Amino acid sequence: MALMDLSEFKAALTAGTLGRRDISRVLASVGVVTLSVPVSQVAVQAKDPIQVLTWASYDVPQLRPGYDEETGGAPSYLLFVDNDEAIEKVRAGYRPTLTQPTTYMVARWRDAGLLKPIDVSRLENYGDIFPRLTSIGALHDGSNIYGVPFSWGNSSVLYRRDLAQEYVGSESWKILWDEAYAGRLAQRDSMDAAVLQAAMILGIEDPYHMNNDQLEAVRAKLIEQRELLRMYWTSQSDIEQALYTGEVVAAYAWNHAYASLKRQGIDVGYMVPKEGILTWVDCTCLILDGPGSDEDAYAYIDAGISAEAGVFMIEEYGYGAANSRAFEAANQELLEELGIENPTRLMDMGQFFDEWDPAVRERANVMFEEVKAGF
Repeated sequence: MALMDLSEFKAALTAGTLGRRDISRVLASVGVVTLSVPVSQVAVQAKDPIQVLTWASYDVPQLRPGYDEETGGAPSYLLFVDNDEAIEKVRAGYRPTLTQPTTYMVARWRDAGLLKPIDVSRLENYGDIFPRLTSIGALHDGSNIYGVPFSWGNSSVLYRRDLAQEYVGSESWKILWDEAYAGRLAQRDSMDAAVLQAAMILGIEDPYHMNNDQLEAVRAKLIEQRELLRMYWTSQSDIEQALYTGEVVAAYAWNHAYASLKRQGIDVGYMVPKEGILTWVDCTCLILDGPGSDEDAYAYIDAGISAEAGVFMIEEYGYGAANSRAFEAANQELLEELGIENPTRLMDMGQFFDEWDPAVRERANVMFEEVKAGF
C-alpha cells in the first residue's frame, strides 16, 4: 500500500473506502502500535478487562452491544493485519482473552495449544447462527467447539457493468482472463485469492490438496492472467479508485468495495460466478490462560453474535452477520444493493476458504511469487 498522509487517511476513513485490513496496514506502515483502548476504559475498573486480538473495524462498541454496561467497562484491543500475524503474536508470548481469526486458521491455533474449548450452552444467541456456519469443520475437533462464527463475506469479481455489458447475467471468473480487457484487469496480491480462482476455472475440486500436475496447471493459468493485468493490488482503496475511474474494468474484491462504489453512483456489479463464489468466515476463539474472567469473555462473544450487532455489521460494513435474525431486521433495500439478500443461497454456492495442506501451501506460495516475478 502506498503511504498516505494524515489528511488522506482521515478522508478515506470518512468516505468509508478503507476496509478492515487496509486500516491496519496504513497504521502499521507508519509504525503506529494498533493497541486500541476505548475512551470509556479510562475510568478505573474493579477488575482486569478482557483483551481482544482482532481485525481493525471489529473494535467498535456497536459490535458488543450491552457488553460495557453488563460488565462494568470496555475491553482493550490489539489489532492485527492478517491471520498469520495474529497467531505469531500469540506464539511470541502475547496473551489476549479472545481472538477473531478466519475459520480456516482455527486448527492451527488449536494444534498449537493456544485455544480452549467454548461451551456454547452459555451463549444465548448461538442458536440464531446460520447452521451452515456452525457446521464448518474447522471449528470442531469431534468433541469440542473452538470457534463461534462472528461475520462472513465474499471474495468475488467486482466489475463495471457499463464497461463490460456482456457479463451482466453471465457471471464468471473468466472475465479476469478475458483478453478483450487486457491492461484493465486487477488481481489481489494474495496467493490464496489468485490460486483459488485459477483452480475453480480449471475445475480442480480440492485446491487445498493439489498434486504437482494440478499446481503446474494453475501456474500456467496465472501466467496467462499476468499478461492481462493492470495491477496486483494490496489496498482496497486503490482498487476502488481504479474501478471508479474506469482504469480497471474488473477485479477481485470484497463486498465492502462493491457497497462503497454503489454509494458513489458507479454502475458496478458483484458477481456470483458460475464456478462458485469464495466465502470467508471470521470467528471468535477463547485463548488458553488469557486475562480477565470467563464470564466477561462469554458476554463478549454473545454480544458479538446478537442480532443488533449483526445489523450493524451488515448496514455499516457490508459484511454478512452470523446471526440469521439480523437479516430480518436489516434494511432490505440495502441487502439487495449489497447482493446478500439471500444469504443461504450465497453460502450454498460458496467455496469456503479452508486450511491448506502445509506442503501444498508452501509450493503454491513459491509458485505465486515466481509468477509475479515473471518466471
